[in-house]
Amino acid sequence: MDSMGRRRSSVRLLVGLLLLRLNWCLAVDGGVVAEVDGAFPLVVSTWPFREAVRAAWEVVSAGDGGGSAVDAVVAGCSACEVLRCDGTVGPGGSPDENGETTLDALIMNGATMEIGAVAAMRYVKDGIKAAKLVMEHSLHTLLVGEKATAFAISMGLPGPTNLSSPESLEKWANWRQNHCQPNFWKNVVPAGSCGPYRPINLLKALDSTKHVVEGSQGGICNGWFQSENLLEPINSHLKFIDRHNHDTISMAVIDKMGHIAVGTSTNGATFKIPGRVGDGPIPGSSSYGDDEVGACGASGDGDIMMRFLPW
Repeated sequence: MDSMGRRRSSVRLLVGLLLLRLNWCLAVDGGVVAEVDGAFPLVVSTWPFREAVRAAWEVVSAGDGGGSAVDAVVAGCSACEVLRCDGTVGPGGSPDENGETTLDALIMNGATMEIGAVAAMRYVKDGIKAAKLVMEHSLHTLLVGEKATAFAISMGLPGPTNLSSPESLEKWANWRQNHCQPNFWKNVVPAGSCGPYRPINLLKALDSTKHVVEGSQGGICNGWFQSENLLEPINSHLKFIDRHNHDTISMAVIDKMGHIAVGTSTNGATFKIPGRVGDGPIPGSSSYGDDEVGACGASGDGDIMMRFLPW
């Protein structure tokens, strides 16, 4: 067996293992779901995002040579961004604590090992296209925040654009009415209402200072330390993970030449602390691809996944 044959066999084996491991949507024949039969090209996606898989398939299966794996990943993830898959991909979903939607995305070329990614990107709706621009037009791997926005717009993507939607703002307003619960804070007070939050240890120190001052100054300083809910119990870190408030699309493509590309796109965890970056734009955490080995991808609790670098 030649090196290309061995490579394709290892890729088929890895894809098969991934199909057992995760909830993949697969296209190998005419864009419909089918069994893995070793045929190239191949498109795999987390969750049943069939329209995204079809969009990638149309690119990678076109013509005699087909499109590149990278272009197919961009097409597939872009389709999910436009469709706002499950409300967790693209604009219009997953508001943060301030009601704003921001985007994380990554693309990796398994032939060259080049990576482009954006994180906490504001005002630009095309996350995966922005990631590809980082890969193609910079020597960097990851750009973040408003500087990622400026880069994407300078490279020709439309913006600035409001990434919120009536649905995301309504979800945020209802959450605020529920005293900002549940949320991602821990070891802070107030525990059962909206911020601003303070570390519980700092407040213990302030409470100790309060007793010292009151003991020496009597009632002169009464009121200095008064604040509602300062000494409420610590809020437990409530888990509220389901497919409608944390997910992403993670996609892997093998083109007709046997080259691999992977990509992810997400608007992150619902009601995240502003500035939070999940696993989506982190290589080896959300997805990873290497022509010599294969491709991996997943979705889940990104803050946990980043701790173990699963790929």
